[in-house]
Amino acid sequence: MTREFVLVHGMSHGAWTWELLTPYLERRGHRVVTVELPGHGRRAHERARASMDAYAEAVAETMAAAGVTRAVLVGHSMGGAVIQRATELCGARLAHLVFLAAVVLPRGGSLLLSHLPPATRALFRGLAAAGGGVVQYPAGFEHARWFTDMPPGDPRVVAALARLTPQPFRPCADRLDLSRFWASRVPRTYIRCLRDAAVTPAAAAVYARRLGVAPIDMHTAHAPMLSAPADLADILLKLRD
Repeated sequence: MTREFVLVHGMSHGAWTWELLTPYLERRGHRVVTVELPGHGRRAHERARASMDAYAEAVAETMAAAGVTRAVLVGHSMGGAVIQRATELCGARLAHLVFLAAVVLPRGGSLLLSHLPPATRALFRGLAAAGGGVVQYPAGFEHARWFTDMPPGDPRVVAALARLTPQPFRPCADRLDLSRFWASRVPRTYIRCLRDAAVTPAAAAVYARRLGVAPIDMHTAHAPMLSAPADLADILLKLRD
């Protein structure tokens, strides 16, 4: 059966983050649609309109424009919160939700308050204030947080670091009600990365429990779509609605 995979990137990333994974899905006859969130990637110039609602609307609009009707909607990292909100906008088009090393917000939660510890929260606020509403991490921090299963000189890391864009602050502070998400019955899967410094295994276990599922574990850092795309594709293709 041909499946429709809709892939939503995380903080500071863009649709480019799925380029290594996509061929593994397409070669097996499946369709892949990637979402570019406003303020990221090719839409980096749209930072001023970035918000959680704008992110979710971008997912819904991309799916509608592509004619997607039974999506396996994958959200990476911050993209987990995005697909929670998007479920409330386009639930009828969804067959399965996949949270990949992702944040899962409770009702009324935000990335800032529900995921980041106080010290990181303060750092994040300070960087946003200094950056005029966007957060730019130093490259060394980005590698240490996201890509530690690949050496700094690895071509995949070099390419990713060159394409990261500053993260708009507002979506991270947006609090989401999410009552309709939590009432939805779309099947859910959580993929936990055991070497992850951004969404630690302990935090991921909490998020999986919040969804009511046991996590599927990968022995990678935060970005398996870059470091282990074949293994990630195998997991995605074994999902059952």
